[in-house]
Amino acid sequence: MMKTLGKLLFALLIATLSTVHAFGQTGAEEGSRFGSGKDSIRCLKNLSLYAEFFKQNNYEDAVEPWTIVYKECPKATKNIYLHGEDMLTDAIENTEDQAKKKKLLDSLMNLYDKRIKYFDQKGFVTGKKGLDFINYSEQNIENFKKGYDMLEKSIKLRGDESSLAVLVVYLNTTSTLYQNEEISGEKMVENYSKTYRIVEHQLEKSPNSQRYKKAQETLDKIFENSGAATCKNIIALYQPRYENNKDDQDLIKKIIGLLEDADCVDESFYMDAKVRLNELDPSAAKAHELAQLYYDEKKMDKAIQYYKQAIDLAKEDGQKAGYYLELASITFEDLDDKPTARSYARKAIDLDPKNGKPYILIGRMYTESTEACGGDEFEQKAVLWAAVDKFIKAKQVDPDMEDEANGYINSYKPRFPDKKSIFFHNYQIGDTYEIGCWINETTTVRTSE
Repeated sequence: MMKTLGKLLFALLIATLSTVHAFGQTGAEEGSRFGSGKDSIRCLKNLSLYAEFFKQNNYEDAVEPWTIVYKECPKATKNIYLHGEDMLTDAIENTEDQAKKKKLLDSLMNLYDKRIKYFDQKGFVTGKKGLDFINYSEQNIENFKKGYDMLEKSIKLRGDESSLAVLVVYLNTTSTLYQNEEISGEKMVENYSKTYRIVEHQLEKSPNSQRYKKAQETLDKIFENSGAATCKNIIALYQPRYENNKDDQDLIKKIIGLLEDADCVDESFYMDAKVRLNELDPSAAKAHELAQLYYDEKKMDKAIQYYKQAIDLAKEDGQKAGYYLELASITFEDLDDKPTARSYARKAIDLDPKNGKPYILIGRMYTESTEACGGDEFEQKAVLWAAVDKFIKAKQVDPDMEDEANGYINSYKPRFPDKKSIFFHNYQIGDTYEIGCWINETTTVRTSE
């Protein structure tokens, strides 16, 4: 219903910031619930009266009797504070006058203090006090600091029983203060760890609670967006958690994501997490990524190990062929093991016969084997016949490779033996020629002319 805010604001301010005339021994004076004598009757009458108006959402008429009860018999019932909180927050939210809003907020803070005095629940009420102070006060650093102190006090008092709202707003306020250089990065990490552990504890008691899971996700996002998620801080925070939960795939994925977002992929912890995730849930993609990571680190034994795992786990022939081709390339170019590299390239051809890249790679291996596989100049040049055979084959099976293949052909064909040299070695153009060495292939005699 519509409320006349002017009168309500004034009445609530009177209720909390000024004194009310007392008759005889009120409950407030003698420490009882309702006082005695006429004061007791007065208290009970106004308690009933304001409660009825409050049920009808008629705050306008509820204010005056509520004021009397609040001042004269503050121990009568906890509802005095619950209902007062509703009326005060309603007034705060419905006024644009900043001076009045501040006075109302002061009144609300006093109400919370009085509730603690008479009904305890200090940790819980201090948390509500901090939430409302941050929510309704002017948004500046000093007020954030005051609200932060209230929330921190609440968490200290309640520990694992802290409310999710208090934990989330506390960490969000921590982030604001960190970004404004009011607290350190270490404190940001400490508070994230503290709030996360509390929610984690609550989730252990209620493993299917979506509220707790959502709260964890929210805390994660606050930390990730705070600017405090440096490599050092992430490792300090998550490595102990990882060591104690090495079978938790969701945790490991989160760690990997955090480290990637913070550009911490060169950290050994990142590799540890990637390896462990692949152990728990092996896949061709994961193994292939590990192979590439180890290759970048020049740890060739590990790279080859994971390339082979990727090949074993790959389900599509084209995917297997791609992995074999990469393995062939590093075996040739980084390990200079041409026979083994060629065997990998041939497996790639078997799996994907329309791909010309393996033929190009084999041809290149041959061009770099002329001295090793030729006893004299003629034999060395003859090796190029076999190499060009591979380049020709590449463009035959894969038209996309034509330009690259022609480039190699045009480069090496002029180096073929000339007619005089061919005749001198008792061969004729078109004859079959056997190349030995590790190549061990048959080719055709040709001339450069």
